[in-house]
Amino acid sequence: MTEIANKPYAAKSRSNYLPIKGVRKEVISHSKIQYTFGDFVLNSSKVLFHKDKQLSVSPKELAVLYLLLESAGEVVTKTQLIQDVWCGGNVSEESLTRCIYVLRRILQEGKNRRFIDTVYGKGYRFSWPVTRLIPTEPKLKTSSCIIAVLPFKLESSLDVLGLQDAIVEEMTGCEHIGLHVLPSSLTINCRSVHSILELLEKVRPDYYLTGYELIVGGNPSLRIELIRTHDHFVRRRECIPIGNNVTPDLLKKMLKDIILRYIPSLSKQFDVDLGIPLKDSAYPALAEVRDAMNVYTPQSLQHALAMTEQYRLQAPNDTSILSQLAECHFSLGQMGITNLNDALDNCALLSEQVLEQVDDHPLALAMRGLVYAMKSQYQQAEDIFKQIITLAPGYPVINYYYAWHLFINGELQTSLYFARQASQRLPLRIDIKALIMWIEYCSGNMTAALEMVSAQGADNHPLLRSMQAVILCDKGQFNLASEVSTGLGQSMPGDGIIYFNMLYVGLFARSNDDGIEQVDIIMEQPSLTVPAAILPLIRYCKGDPAAREWQHKLEREASPCLAIWRHDPRLKTLRA
Repeated sequence: MTEIANKPYAAKSRSNYLPIKGVRKEVISHSKIQYTFGDFVLNSSKVLFHKDKQLSVSPKELAVLYLLLESAGEVVTKTQLIQDVWCGGNVSEESLTRCIYVLRRILQEGKNRRFIDTVYGKGYRFSWPVTRLIPTEPKLKTSSCIIAVLPFKLESSLDVLGLQDAIVEEMTGCEHIGLHVLPSSLTINCRSVHSILELLEKVRPDYYLTGYELIVGGNPSLRIELIRTHDHFVRRRECIPIGNNVTPDLLKKMLKDIILRYIPSLSKQFDVDLGIPLKDSAYPALAEVRDAMNVYTPQSLQHALAMTEQYRLQAPNDTSILSQLAECHFSLGQMGITNLNDALDNCALLSEQVLEQVDDHPLALAMRGLVYAMKSQYQQAEDIFKQIITLAPGYPVINYYYAWHLFINGELQTSLYFARQASQRLPLRIDIKALIMWIEYCSGNMTAALEMVSAQGADNHPLLRSMQAVILCDKGQFNLASEVSTGLGQSMPGDGIIYFNMLYVGLFARSNDDGIEQVDIIMEQPSLTVPAAILPLIRYCKGDPAAREWQHKLEREASPCLAIWRHDPRLKTLRA
């Protein structure tokens, strides 16, 4: 587990250091801190990456960069840099200046993208926000498990060796939960039965992963088998379609999810449904709250919040109650029943209260990551979710919140995968079905989106029905949309998104003047719970210029609800 802090301007002490050749040993820390800034990562092995590409950096430049990152936001004097990097030798400032020049080129600095500021007469300051990931010792004892990822047998255009390497890369970093992956250099030539058996005999991993392509229903698919080595027992088989929408990045996430979920020693540390430590899931009074959350109507969510607040009065520091309360606030804000900004602030506060007691609490970490994502701090959110998925693999509530993060970040197909994984394990959760429906709609798959209305437990649900009516309008089926809307009855502003959906459908039954008047009244309200929800209404009644003006207003205000409507197909002309 890691402690994740987003404190770019806090001075860090330098102690316990590891030497780099030609550099004073106190410069590069032995504490295994990873720094993330912009699209760059300086990992705990002191290797610099830009996105997924490793960059070549000389030891001197690396040491200068490390010192600046360590004191991000503060001036590091030229004297201090020369003393630490050149061991205080007889070195001119020109050498340091040259180092800074090279670093700026490596970091691709431009006029509007500055990482390193020159403070004339003093030194240099790293001005970009920096996220520090600080590993801590895991608190859960785990047994060690080794897995070998063998090359897949594929006929499609997917790069076999590239995919194998990507999976191995995705699995590295799981040592703290007891999982170790063999390097691809050992398995890259295991293409025959003889070479595979020879590797298994010599290295003896606990499990191995194989894959081959086959045709299912006329379409290419990838058959995955997770196999226990000592008796070659197939622990899990999966069949994954590999059409045009399936990328190596999506595949490696799917396969990591399968590995972490179905190796028994890795999957027994958390509550199966909640993804929280087992000791946290034993509070029986919360069962009624969770039932109300599953119903997911404006009334049931408000009832869930009221019940949880009552339980909190009895046990104010109980982590299961605090994390449940955070979920209630997010659901109410996301549904537009309460102000989304306030809801996210409450989520952040409650999550921090849980993490002060249990610093590796997956559900609280997920809520923290989701707050980061909603506030467009995507890298911080991704760093957190990578750790959680490793810590609590395959658990549906975690997958649901991870799917939200991926959707907000524009990774719609990967988001859909994790949302569907969550829904399979929690088929009665309406919020997960609503997210799947929204992702399908935003991806242009209207038929798949409409199918969610008839899914298990979704019959006549007001949120899903209101979304159905919106999609039918976009398909030009206005009469059918009107029937659905009529069947839902009258909706009130307190119903949040359901109310805005019904207003949108109602525009098709009104004259344009009536619609404009209604939208004008809404726009004049001083505080809308989710102001981005009315963008489709503004665009329909008043055109793109008015909608774009409202969008720019929300962007200036850094409104987090824009993240939910960013991919709405009704707004694609605003993205042109």
